[in-house]
Amino acid sequence: MGSFLKDQANDEEFRIRQGLEKVGLFFELNLDEDELRRCQELFGRIAVHDLRVDDSTLLIKHYPALTLATLVGHAGLAYEQGRYWESFWDDLSLERDSDFENALRHSLADVLRKFGLRDFPEFRGRNYVMAMAMHAGIPVRCLSDLIETIEGHVRQGRDATGAALLEWMTAPGMDYRLNRLDVPVRNFLKYGGEIAVDILDRIIEFLAFTLEKPEVWNNLELDTSTTGLPTVLLNGLIEYLHERPFLSTGDGTAAPRGIRQRRTPVLSYSVQDDEVLVGVPYPEVEAAAPWKLTVAGSTRDVYAESGWGVEDGEHPATPVAVTAPAREVLLVHEASGASHTVPVFDSADPMLLFTLDGKLLRRTAALPRGLVLAMHPKDAQVVDAVTDETVRSADDPCVPSGWAGWRVETLDLTGHDSILLRRSGRADGPVRGVRSLGSPSFVPADPVSGLNTPNGLRVYAERPSVDLPPYVGSEPVLWRVRARRSGDRKWLVDCEWESATEETTLDPFDGADAGLLGLYEVEVTCEGGADLRATLFLAEGIGVDHDSTFRRSVPGGLGASVSAITSEHGLTVDTSRLSFGVTDREREIRVGSGNRAQKLVVRPPYAEARIDKLGAPAQWRTSPHAVSPRDLEEHAVIAVRVPGAIRATFALVDERDRTAQQESPERPSDNVFQVSTRRFVDTARRLGVCSLVAMVQDVAGATHRIPVADVRPARLCEQVHVDGADLVFERLADIDDPAVWVWAATAPWRPVTRLAISGVRATIPEPLRGAGDLITMVFADDPFTVVTRPIRPDRDALRVTQSGWVRDDNPALDGLARFLSGVGEPPLVPEAAGGAWAALALLPWDTSDPASERLRGGLMRILGRHPRAALEALGSSMIPQDQMMPLLIRTQLVDRPYSSRNTLNDLHPNAWVGCMVEISDLPSLRDRGRAVAGERAETLAYLETQGGRDLMDLLRAGKMSDPRSGVFDANVLKVHGMDQEQVEELFERFRLVPGALLDIDTRVSATVDAFHRRADWVLEPACRDLPGHVTRALRSVKKASPALYDLVVARNEVLYGVDTVAHPWMLLSMQSLALAAVARLEALGEFEYPIMTTEMREAWALMAQYFPAMVAGDLLIAEALAAHLTHGDLIGESS
Repeated sequence: MGSFLKDQANDEEFRIRQGLEKVGLFFELNLDEDELRRCQELFGRIAVHDLRVDDSTLLIKHYPALTLATLVGHAGLAYEQGRYWESFWDDLSLERDSDFENALRHSLADVLRKFGLRDFPEFRGRNYVMAMAMHAGIPVRCLSDLIETIEGHVRQGRDATGAALLEWMTAPGMDYRLNRLDVPVRNFLKYGGEIAVDILDRIIEFLAFTLEKPEVWNNLELDTSTTGLPTVLLNGLIEYLHERPFLSTGDGTAAPRGIRQRRTPVLSYSVQDDEVLVGVPYPEVEAAAPWKLTVAGSTRDVYAESGWGVEDGEHPATPVAVTAPAREVLLVHEASGASHTVPVFDSADPMLLFTLDGKLLRRTAALPRGLVLAMHPKDAQVVDAVTDETVRSADDPCVPSGWAGWRVETLDLTGHDSILLRRSGRADGPVRGVRSLGSPSFVPADPVSGLNTPNGLRVYAERPSVDLPPYVGSEPVLWRVRARRSGDRKWLVDCEWESATEETTLDPFDGADAGLLGLYEVEVTCEGGADLRATLFLAEGIGVDHDSTFRRSVPGGLGASVSAITSEHGLTVDTSRLSFGVTDREREIRVGSGNRAQKLVVRPPYAEARIDKLGAPAQWRTSPHAVSPRDLEEHAVIAVRVPGAIRATFALVDERDRTAQQESPERPSDNVFQVSTRRFVDTARRLGVCSLVAMVQDVAGATHRIPVADVRPARLCEQVHVDGADLVFERLADIDDPAVWVWAATAPWRPVTRLAISGVRATIPEPLRGAGDLITMVFADDPFTVVTRPIRPDRDALRVTQSGWVRDDNPALDGLARFLSGVGEPPLVPEAAGGAWAALALLPWDTSDPASERLRGGLMRILGRHPRAALEALGSSMIPQDQMMPLLIRTQLVDRPYSSRNTLNDLHPNAWVGCMVEISDLPSLRDRGRAVAGERAETLAYLETQGGRDLMDLLRAGKMSDPRSGVFDANVLKVHGMDQEQVEELFERFRLVPGALLDIDTRVSATVDAFHRRADWVLEPACRDLPGHVTRALRSVKKASPALYDLVVARNEVLYGVDTVAHPWMLLSMQSLALAAVARLEALGEFEYPIMTTEMREAWALMAQYFPAMVAGDLLIAEALAAHLTHGDLIGESS
């Protein structure tokens, strides 16, 4: 080799080696295409000479950096699936050499290790090319599919961030989404961690920039320093966008001028209330209409609250509690057409991680090297992924509200590089990486007490600081620190800082004039991508001083107070003193700095109280509750939240204000004190009328009395009647802020209306006047908080007679309301199905008077005419999950077919309903083949995610992996003598984490529920009658479907040796599946005559009342087996 060539090679080797010291992935070196081509050309020339003289291993040993650049560069520039080596030798202008090829292949791991680059155990052995592709980043040739995926994501209105895109693509069970991309991109996104998220962020930001500046973006100087993208990737993006601008339609329609950011719900954790929360967005249209929130199969209405003094589009999200373990939360706003699916956790990795202030740490994000909140089942532990040691909790764990068997603990990740969740007897969860020691941290000052933006952001009067880590290599790390006003393209501050041998603290706004006002973004990066991004609202120099630690409840509102406002650094405020009257909770101020002005909200701290059932959402209020001694009997919590309080006691005082009982509370978090309601039941019954108060001591030693509840034995009102346009209330209780909930009996599907009571009257709104009977329920309102609307009237509700019916622009609903008023015939159209279910839910099934029979018969005709629409409407209704199965059986909808010509429907938020509907669509989707390939892939992914592997096995082969598991068998008698707590402890591991509908855990949990109610069931006549019904029905099942019959018989065989006469409840698993088989075979027309008699149906409906989960699971099994009986393999390759 000539000396010139040798010098060139040595220089290039030295240059690349130096760069590799600072990166973890090769593409972070940011070599452009010309540099990579030069490396390849140089390597090829050296190889021509050296291979004549030496062994190929010596060439690799002398030039490891150049070797790596050549291998990885080819993966990024020219790799095609399955053809790496063919094109590799062509690019080097060399003949293919198998020995050299093997040497290069086997050297890869050693070279990566030599330079401290990231190794990928997933791609060792035969998948070594994928490891090279990972180090190449996103190959240019694979960009088009990724950009199209981003376009689809943005068009759907999803959050336009890398993390949101990646979480959507990698959602459990939804592999088909990621499979649309080329393998190298797929792997980079799955295994690239935080760098993959950051690259996606920068691609999306660049694409958004081309929309905002379509005329000029290509004339600007675009490089890595301005876009943050590697040069090769950036050039590929630019080339693609020249041919096809982002979001262009191809029909000449202009692309939008920016990405429309839709507010999306985000999970969080309330440390004060120990609640998992989801932020419900304020609707863009029809804001007064409710969202339907579905959690763990149960749906309820929730209302987004508008911010006080907030412009449209800036309303804060309304936090709503997620009151049970659920794999996802679904939100549907029917009035605007908006919908959201919010992933909560994966059953295979049931862990949620939050920052200490409750912000969710996405599963794709690197974890902070410090304290985090970890929420997981109590039978799991967080372990170090490297050492296998348990990560110890920094304090006592808490129990999140409603999440029985789960806990939240504070973990210190300082000494850990990665963690995972481990549950005994199950596969470990995926590894979660912790930020390296070389990561910066963001340190905000304390927020200003009682000061927020109109959309709820905290306000900071002092600048934050950024801590840069000490460098550990041979040279300092150069950090780029930038800050700008949110929404601006231009950076206010753009500086470079060198790290030192010790931690460096800096001002990210260094050089900016004092008096900063507004929402600002801070970004800290180094070579290799963004390491830190933060957002905060600054009003630099503002001060707020409240004259009391907190305000407490007084008649009509909150105690009066005064707040003083101060400012410095040139910040101007339109007032220096705010007075708050009894009816004022907050007031607005205007703050200015230079030519900028900002509206802020001052809300002095105040005391709140709540009385909620265990597991129910925390409903804090400022005014006293109105309760009866009977309400105190429920398992509920009394709590007060008082800013600055250091201790408290709860007391029950009689009508003469004498203390009758006093209790010391628990203190689950700062300023919150709570006690069980049941401690006060006996005293409240004895006193009759009394008050519940909290005696709270502040830091100054003063004691304050906080009213919590007025307790009285009778209902709050004895009678209601209509007088003109008013409701008049007789013998109304003396409570603060009386109000009434009003339902329209002729339109029970409409949201409940809240009316204020003045004196003894409430004005009836125009739409409810002359609109048929009204159902009323008096309650104590709160002037400053939104009291949660009840789903349905309770036992104390009063019915008010009135002529007419609720008018509706929808002919179907107008006709249904007219029918419910007693006039005309029911509208037999699918649009009336939802209203029919709402009416049935209010109509007791055991009433047999002529009017009730007429209504029930008409409503059942509506549902029976359109079974699929009726099933979907039931799943979307607010009828509790445990009441759905009896209704399906009694309305005979359970033995109707659900197929439809139109299969292109939204996947249903209720998993059970969705699986029944999607199974009915499978024959049509299979027969139509490639024309509906995308829809079919989505349907199969939904069925596998929601139904589970056993459901897929039934649809594919007509068999379950273990048909005898999760049912009553001879072993169950061994626990027959145990009490309920012992049984729960024994089967707890099956019940902590909700899974797919037919997972073994789900089926065992349903069986345990049935076990707990066995004593009540054996007292029912249906328990004695069902054996005869089932025996007769099984003869017909055996003839129609031997596979279903065998499955039922298998459940009977496991009862060998059991005395079912002494223990008739042991037959439940067998009987449930037998009845489900009859119903679903009947739906397919497999019987010559109806098998289900009236007596059998009523007995089954009663079984469903007792054991709804068991009945639901067996109906799904029967549906899948019946479908396989008729159509064969429904999930194999389509024609």
